[in-house]
Amino acid sequence: MKTARHLGPATINGRLYRVTHYPALGPAQTKEDLVKGDLFEGVTTELLQRLDEYEGSAYSRVLAGVTLEDGTTLPAYFYRYALPTDQLEWIPSGDWSSL
Repeated sequence: MKTARHLGPATINGRLYRVTHYPALGPAQTKEDLVKGDLFEGVTTELLQRLDEYEGSAYSRVLAGVTLEDGTTLPAYFYRYALPTDQLEWIPSGDWSSL
């Protein structure tokens, strides 16, 4: 992450779940479902490959629009949970850091 620059907090349409001690981002059920995170630029292809390996088969890398605090929407990669979420605890705040 040494080459990446933090652009700030961002949100994406989706639902956040607790798997165990780590989060899972699943599809939104409504347009109000938002997950909070941080946006970085300058992430290298090598780092993305390393992140793919780290996340494993339970997550898939997806490109979608994320929204910064000032309302700007930018395309960004994120990791969507690829397994069923129906048995997971939903986190309505969408904010893992608040737990």
